[in-house]
Amino acid sequence: MSETETISAAVGAFVSQVRREHGLTLDQIARAARSYGASWSASSVSNIERGQASLTLPTLLLLALALGDLVEQPLTLSALLGDAELLTLVSGGQHPVKRSWVDGVLKGAEVTRSSVERVYAEDDHEVDEELEAEVLLKMREMRSREATRADVADQVAQLLDQSQMPPEPATRNPAKGDAGSLAEERAAKKLGISIAQLRQLALDLWARSLEEESSRRAGTDSTPQARGRVTRVLVDEIRESMQEGR
Repeated sequence: MSETETISAAVGAFVSQVRREHGLTLDQIARAARSYGASWSASSVSNIERGQASLTLPTLLLLALALGDLVEQPLTLSALLGDAELLTLVSGGQHPVKRSWVDGVLKGAEVTRSSVERVYAEDDHEVDEELEAEVLLKMREMRSREATRADVADQVAQLLDQSQMPPEPATRNPAKGDAGSLAEERAAKKLGISIAQLRQLALDLWARSLEEESSRRAGTDSTPQARGRVTRVLVDEIRESMQEGR
């Protein structure tokens, strides 16, 4: 699975790699940039390599010119991103964008809210085969160790009797049809049923809500993308249950 990087970190990693592969020094890169009017020092290049520099468009252009001269090969701005496949536009950003989208922008594609939101949606539905296989394996292992739903229900009832606390997910009446979470709304729309029906089916299958089951199977430290993939598997399980009940 590709790691997500900031643009500054991706450019810094590329500069460091090129410098080491060609035996260049920080000062050589700085001097090459100064030949184009920059006021760089060796520490300026070091900051770029560490991903700590503010990469304005002029900075990227100067960097491409300087490195291109030193390696005797013209560089594109896209080349400065190295091998990065997923990029965030801001540090700590929650929505990575694909490298292909950034490349398209650098080639002149329009930069609009709809274009980047489309990338977010595509990325959310993109299947990483390695991660999917890992999730499916974990689910099979969990199923092999799980008790039946009847056993789970008995254990929950016993715990509730001991603690005298009402069950949080079960007390929610699915017939009320109150507004659901984004995941529930998407799942219900995909299955062609109401949110109330979705909640009842989830309780029948797992004795918990769709989101709770997704979080449990994916793990507490899972990413939103991982939970999204697990949720798609759970939606398929609900669909199979609906077909069996016909």
